[in-house]
This record gives sequence, structure tokens and C-alpha cells, in this order.
Amino acid sequence: MPTSKARLRMFAAPLAGWLFLLPDATVKGYSVPHTLYVYSGVLLTFVVVLAPIARKVAADIREQEEKPWDKVPLNTFSLYWMIGSGTACTGAGACFWEYLAHE
Repeated sequence: MPTSKARLRMFAAPLAGWLFLLPDATVKGYSVPHTLYVYSGVLLTFVVVLAPIARKVAADIREQEEKPWDKVPLNTFSLYWMIGSGTACTGAGACFWEYLAHE
């Protein structure tokens, strides 16, 4: 399980991003629906990338916090999952974005 500090960051980061993104997009003249689409796509990508390996990553974070002087070994499955699923989500998002642009 994530530490309390990590839980707070997981909750606060998307909320803070949303609060700063919409006014900034409106000031710059971007479309609010497209801005929300991109932002929700990025958040969904993080969920897809991190949800299946969350326990492994949380265990690694906890181990590193308990023993900051030791180097935590790299978890190969987690690395490949994050790279592969991040690439797939980015590709799917780009294809859908092209579809929206041509509508």
C-alpha cells in the first residue's frame, strides 16, 4: 500500500492540474472540450500504466523510504509494462485525436 504522503500526492496532483489547466486553456483560447479530452486521456494513461503494477511500485517506494542508503533493484516487469502500456495509450490517443481533427 502507498504511504500517506504518496496517497496525498496521488489525490492532489490531478486536482491541481485540473484547476490550473482549464483557466490557462481558456485564456490561451483553446477549446475546453478538447483540453478536457487531452487531460482525461493523460490521466487514463497513468491509470492504465500504474494500476496493474501499483503494489510492486508501492512496495519499492516503501522499501526505499525505509532504507534510503540501499539501492532498490529495478523491477523488470514493471519497467516493461510502463513502457509498453504508455506507448500503446499514446498511440491510441494520437489515432483518436487525428479522428477528431478530421471530423
